Amino acid sequence: MKYLLLYNPVSGRSKFKSHLSYIEQEFKNTNHELSIYESKAPKDLLRVAREESANYDVFLVAGGDGTINEVLNGIMHAEKKPALAILPSGTANDIAAIIGINKNIKKSLDILFNETPVKMDVNQINEQYFIYTAASGILSRVSYDISRRHLKKYGYIAYVIEAMKDLTQEYRYPIKIKYNDKNLSCECVMILGLSSNRVGGMRLVNFSSSKLNDGLFELRLFTRAKSLWRFRLLSSLIRGGKQLREDHHLVSSRYEIETSSNVRWNADGEYSCNGNIIIQTHKEAISIYVSPKAKKKMF
Repeated sequence: MKYLLLYNPVSGRSKFKSHLSYIEQEFKNTNHELSIYESKAPKDLLRVAREESANYDVFLVAGGDGTINEVLNGIMHAEKKPALAILPSGTANDIAAIIGINKNIKKSLDILFNETPVKMDVNQINEQYFIYTAASGILSRVSYDISRRHLKKYGYIAYVIEAMKDLTQEYRYPIKIKYNDKNLSCECVMILGLSSNRVGGMRLVNFSSSKLNDGLFELRLFTRAKSLWRFRLLSSLIRGGKQLREDHHLVSSRYEIETSSNVRWNADGEYSCNGNIIIQTHKEAISIYVSPKAKKKMF
């Protein structure tokens, strides 16, 4: 089998490059063919993944959620789709955590060499593909508006500081949603869409019991129906994503959403688009390597 390691040299605290010699040696020891490519600029890995998909069996991605999203979009625009494997080296690493992959490179490579990939859903917001989350409103801009210098210096704490700042801002925007032949209108402070129960480094165990291959995507609409809305939002997140009475929880494979043109949408932690959107789920669209525990729990 032919593997292409695609890595982002500035992910997390920029330490991944020091592991390259170990990884190359592990591939030699197991008689697997490995090529390596270092990202040169934003969206570079999307281009390389699209152009090289026909030449490799597996793309091994080293980076954070944004890096994985780049490669995913390259794969989804290619006719032949290599399997996806992950070596997490970002800050939050939500995607890797969801599929049971940690920063221990030896254990991650053991999964790659000894497990069989599984089929996983891929979601889409307008023209962009994503794996696990789409969001708008409060807290949704923190992951991509944050200073790279602060992130490198403080790590995950930098996200917490930015989140506290964002909580002081005023959020209120109109939403009209079509889903499952139904219509819903309300005012929101946040829309959080997930295909699992983790986001922003937090496990939302009470958000849902969804699977990564069920062909469905879940939306939670946090409304502005009552006073003390910031406190109520935080109480929901602290309690593992427990649904509040005034909020709406939707499950579907497709949503058509109308909103104001200044509403910004986040996909897998990166800025995606503004305004009206369509979210849809492509069932079992890619193959991915996951841990045995995640295979039992999430598939």
